[in-house]
Amino acid sequence: MVSRRQLLGWAMMAAGLGGPASAQTGALPQRPVRIIVPFSAGTTLDVMARALSAALEPVIGQRPLVVNRDGAAGFIALSEMAQAEADGTTWLFSGPGQFTIQPHIRRRVAFTLDDFAPVCQLYETPFAVVASRRSPATTFAAFLDRARSEPGRIRFGHYGPGSATHLLMVIFARQHGLTFLDIPYRSQGQLVQDLLTGELEAAVLAPGSYEPDIVRHLVILGTSRYPDQPDVPTIVEMGQPPPLASFAGIYVVKGVPEAARAAIEAACLAAAADPVFRGAALRARVEAAPLPAGPFTDRILAQSREVQALVAEIGLRID
Repeated sequence: MVSRRQLLGWAMMAAGLGGPASAQTGALPQRPVRIIVPFSAGTTLDVMARALSAALEPVIGQRPLVVNRDGAAGFIALSEMAQAEADGTTWLFSGPGQFTIQPHIRRRVAFTLDDFAPVCQLYETPFAVVASRRSPATTFAAFLDRARSEPGRIRFGHYGPGSATHLLMVIFARQHGLTFLDIPYRSQGQLVQDLLTGELEAAVLAPGSYEPDIVRHLVILGTSRYPDQPDVPTIVEMGQPPPLASFAGIYVVKGVPEAARAAIEAACLAAAADPVFRGAALRARVEAAPLPAGPFTDRILAQSREVQALVAEIGLRID
């Protein structure tokens, strides 16, 4: 587990990288950069990718194009990434789920971490369990009582089989001895719309990609309360350990030269310290948490081991 002191140290390092990052960008080809996001527009990843693009402009002399390639639990984006030239001009901005979750719940995956190189972590965020405002359950305790009294009937949404939100739902249900009617979605927009209408009663959502007052927050799946939802308890306060951490960063294909990877790493660390990026993180209710390539890779591998053990224990498979 990465300590808060280490995070602070790397953030301070990033704050001093403006000059060196600019100097090192000479290792990048002078061609347009694309940032591929494996989820739709309006999601937290998309919001933060666009903030990163803006923050990168003064560092690398261009504003990278953000391209949304949602679907198939992130594998559409990975497929496009895998076909990109290994010249450092195509980046993936993603959470770790395609590398830490998918290989352990699918019999076959087209791509693994061996095909890509982690470059820089940029932010982390706790998800939340939310309920429709049309739900009769107005508190976390009431929601648990309702779920226990009507096993398998509450319609619970997530971003598709094998997604982080799917696994978080499974962990949450297991921790509390619950069963839900599992409703997968490809589009977060449709999921949120169904929460608004009451077609969907509950879901796991990432902060920042929806207006907080349109749903009822039940519990934060982390160690700290949301600043704008101070009355909503954390899962730790409920006597349960926090589930999988959620974090996101930049990856490139494995064949990108080391000099180019180092230049991208330096540029991303500098951008993560930019007020544009940090302001977007604050509005999105996520924490700017830059990590260099080495610690970022270590964190991904540690989560992969954690998921592997969990999946073996609960027997979760999706194909």
